[in-house]
Amino acid sequence: MRARTRLIGGIGLAVAVAVSVSGCASPRPVTFPSPSTTTATTTRDPGTDWLAEVGPGPYRVLATLNAGKDPRGLVIDSEARKAYVVSSEDQTVYVIDTGARSVTANIPVGVYSSEIQPMVVDPVTHLVYLIANGSDGELLVIDPNTRTVTAKLPAGGDPSAVAIDAERHTVYVANRYHKTVTAIDIGTHAVVATIPVGAQPNALAVDPGNHQLWVVQGNNVSVVDPDARLVRDTIPVGNEPQGIAIVPGTHTAYVTDLEGNSVTLVDTESRTPAGSVSLGREASLGVAVDPTEHTAYVTTGAFGGVAMIDTILGKVTAVRRTGKTGNCTWGIAVDPATHHVYVTNCKPDGSVEVLARQ
Repeated sequence: MRARTRLIGGIGLAVAVAVSVSGCASPRPVTFPSPSTTTATTTRDPGTDWLAEVGPGPYRVLATLNAGKDPRGLVIDSEARKAYVVSSEDQTVYVIDTGARSVTANIPVGVYSSEIQPMVVDPVTHLVYLIANGSDGELLVIDPNTRTVTAKLPAGGDPSAVAIDAERHTVYVANRYHKTVTAIDIGTHAVVATIPVGAQPNALAVDPGNHQLWVVQGNNVSVVDPDARLVRDTIPVGNEPQGIAIVPGTHTAYVTDLEGNSVTLVDTESRTPAGSVSLGREASLGVAVDPTEHTAYVTTGAFGGVAMIDTILGKVTAVRRTGKTGNCTWGIAVDPATHHVYVTNCKPDGSVEVLARQ
């Protein structure tokens, strides 16, 4: 097997796979439809076709918005009709009016944040919580109304992901190199627990049905009891998992496997693997699920695409490429009110695309 380095963004993260790649380009010359194309999808197996013959499906670009020099993570506050995008190079959070589909403000935060899951929003208070990279990393509290950082909270060091359980008034911060998760009371801003998770955590998700915390760590997913604040179960997934999304209605967790080029499904009731979906030779980074549309959306990093997975069929049915050659797709979120999909295109383009079904 020949070795290559796969770049998944602009920060030098690399893994070894089987074909050569340069920068953020596709792994071999393949012609893909432009983002505005609306031809019907095919149903070829992406594992054998390398997704080259899977069309863009019934999706169109509603808007392409400028979001700084290197936009990474994003989060949507559907009730407030706002989306927030952090640009790591600008050290700024950009505010998007999701109704007008336009950038309406920018909030200087003075920190570098390049993770896939760096922000959450409290659906009750509408405050935004942002992790800052670095050994002295903090959790920033942002008030969108005043467009200011109102507090900086100790987060345990080396933060890599954040999740919120608004009903329990708790924010969880993953600490990659400390191999822990810090639980913070969002009312008092006090650290209420430091939870060992066994390996370096990359992503977090709270199951809204039972408030259990799911932690992506190592090549596993661990389930944390929110009352005892202990790991109760650990489930094996794919290679180098990076992101997670939970759908309580179907009791399914979707875990992206970077080096495995796939998405692993986990039954959240039995806490056992429930299969996987191949992305061929494409990377698998951020993930967002729209339960109503029965679709999971996955960003592919340096491959510059968004893969759409039919959650009923369990297969990739559409792939969209970014509007410009060399872009890498990073963060992704779905607005549950409109079902519009927001995806960040990091270097070199620096934009946010808003996608919708026809």
